[in-house]
Amino acid sequence: MSEQGGLQDEAMTRSERRKRKRTHIVSVLLLVVSVCVVSIWGMTKKETGEQKVIEQFMTALRQEDVHTLRQFIDIPLESDDTFLPLFAYLRKHPEGYEQIRKELKQQQDDRVYIKGLTSTPPVFLMKLSQGVYKFEPALYHVYVQTNEKGARIFINDTDVGETNVSLTKVGSYIPGLYELKLVTDEHEQTKQLLLFGGERIRIVHFYSNE
Repeated sequence: MSEQGGLQDEAMTRSERRKRKRTHIVSVLLLVVSVCVVSIWGMTKKETGEQKVIEQFMTALRQEDVHTLRQFIDIPLESDDTFLPLFAYLRKHPEGYEQIRKELKQQQDDRVYIKGLTSTPPVFLMKLSQGVYKFEPALYHVYVQTNEKGARIFINDTDVGETNVSLTKVGSYIPGLYELKLVTDEHEQTKQLLLFGGERIRIVHFYSNE
């Protein structure tokens, strides 16, 4: 009798072990599924949030909404006039909107531009700053090369310096369409400067025999 009872107890123990094992496996599977669902939900929410911000940013650009753009742009801006060259470029080159949108969507796919590794940044770099999406415009460093000494340099009618050396640094500018003028006592020369994609360092050549 005791031997039979022992066999029954052993069988019940094996049954309990199998039951516990199945319960453990089910628990692990449920945990894995839960993690996957949360991960997918988080990625979807992030992607939806990014897309929403991109559309808001694009709308502000198209409407030339300076107030909204100031909230999006992640560099100090001296005045609302800072945006005028960008608006001027996009009015003349509306395909620029699609270029910006395409570059931002590429950044959503983790093909993010890392500053310092290339000289051709996107027009706007999208980044997360303190939980808020911001757009950092490419800054182009403009130089004037000329054989004219003592000439005044103007960008969009603003005096930005004098040509006391053959290569003069003018300043750094956000994407846009600019007018660059070189003025001496005898004459003046004017050139358009397109800053929208491409290399960050731009050299504008002025010569007295042009």
